[in-house]
Amino acid sequence: MNQYSNKEKNISPPDYDLMWTTIEKEAHKRRVNLNSSQKSAGYRAKAIPISIIFTFFLLVAIPVFASMTIDWDRIGGRGVASAINNGIGQQYDLQSASSGVTMNLNGVVTDGEKMKMLISLDTSTDLSPYSEFATEENTIIGESDARANVYGYLGRDPDTQKLIGIYETADTLKGGTKEFTFEAKNLILYRDRDIFLKSNQHTGESMVTGVSQFPAIHIESVRHADNQTVIRYKVEVVSSDLESVNPRLRVHTGAQVVDAIPTILPSEEKGLLIEQVFDISEADWANANLHFSYVEAAKRLTGTWKFDFVANGKKASEAIYTKKLYTNPEFQAKTGVTLDQLVITPLNLQILIDEEGSYTEGIVQYKSIQMIIDDKTITGVQTTKGGRSENNQQLFHFESPEWYQNWSDVPMKLILKDAIVEKRDTTKNWIHLNEPAKQKQYTKLTVDGLEIQFSYYKDGEKLIVESYSKTPSFRGVNQTMLRINGKEVVPEINPQGMTPVKIHIDTYKDIPFDGHIELNPGIYKYSDPDKNVEIQL
Repeated sequence: MNQYSNKEKNISPPDYDLMWTTIEKEAHKRRVNLNSSQKSAGYRAKAIPISIIFTFFLLVAIPVFASMTIDWDRIGGRGVASAINNGIGQQYDLQSASSGVTMNLNGVVTDGEKMKMLISLDTSTDLSPYSEFATEENTIIGESDARANVYGYLGRDPDTQKLIGIYETADTLKGGTKEFTFEAKNLILYRDRDIFLKSNQHTGESMVTGVSQFPAIHIESVRHADNQTVIRYKVEVVSSDLESVNPRLRVHTGAQVVDAIPTILPSEEKGLLIEQVFDISEADWANANLHFSYVEAAKRLTGTWKFDFVANGKKASEAIYTKKLYTNPEFQAKTGVTLDQLVITPLNLQILIDEEGSYTEGIVQYKSIQMIIDDKTITGVQTTKGGRSENNQQLFHFESPEWYQNWSDVPMKLILKDAIVEKRDTTKNWIHLNEPAKQKQYTKLTVDGLEIQFSYYKDGEKLIVESYSKTPSFRGVNQTMLRINGKEVVPEINPQGMTPVKIHIDTYKDIPFDGHIELNPGIYKYSDPDKNVEIQL
């Protein structure tokens, strides 16, 4: 690939680090919500990967119905509970039995975008040996036999010994009434597996797992820096069914087991390219044992569960409340955001925003996004809706703590904290590099009061640039840039995992080492408490 580009054409590749950071933030919110609502340490409600898609905004729960004692808060928020309590959603007591399992359709709520169904399952099977659960195929059938996929997840309620779940699909009602058929097939019960690997943990090593779904692992790279070990490996995958899911590595050092979040990276080759960042030193890594962990389908209950029901979206559409918002100059200056509109639906609360920041001025992201509604504090995320469309909408997304008949009288405050600023300025911040050699050379640059250290060296025909900083507020480099004989150059695309590494590494190819080479930190991030802000809505 020719990396040279004129400045006006130099469009940076996708910022995978920021992308995964956003995903991790949303996933962390889900885990926090689940953990905070658990009544028993034995309760586990997890997303089933691959076919059962984890949806980050499943803001659902329903109240204790007259004939039930299910605590729906265990697997989500209170949006559906509020809607059903106020007659916006619909309660059902529909049952379908197959293979000794009775599935119940307990409620349905729509909000113009999503239809969310609340499901519970009763079975005589002891569920305690199993860690995760999924129905294999989920379909909703509408008028004229129109079919759509339904996505969701199941968790075990230890109090009732039921499986409870939240399933969702696109809302096609748009304020009307329609007949639907929901159909689920095959209940799969999973258990965790852990296998010792005979390995020296070295780059280039291949290991046989003995697992039919994931027969082998190939280590592509192992890097050590500042008591971190970053490993990338390719997992061979025989098929994409749900028999075995969620492959990952674990490190055993004596009696200690070290886990790390696995990230599946983009790859044009077959199999899964995975990165994990372990908080373990190079010395401990050399003496550690690698284990291969995954979740396998331990039991399959073959069956079909089907429900016919009528959904009414009229009340939901009538319940939507909107309010035009005003942005004061201080808020806009700190956040780079203009508040547009408050939208409250039966399932969630949205603050629509317009982002006006730039990399040169700094794009601000907040790790803590909260609202105080009346006297209740709720946590949200910043996201987009509209997919890849150019007209996609930026917003702050929350679960409503309860439903108010008159939202116009409810006091609300937006609180944004733990600000992370992301910048890139190619009009300055350039530093000259000596002609690269095999031996590492070092330089440093101060930007926005942050001292960033760089090391660079030749690796064959490639130029390797490492970036790091000891400044406490520094949050890392996402992508450096070079300027060679006046032309800007970007590195090879290097997707990053969910866990940030302390030393960022970029690889440049086809570099004339005898040219005039300048280095720019490119995209970098730092925390800035001065950007924290509160505003009354």
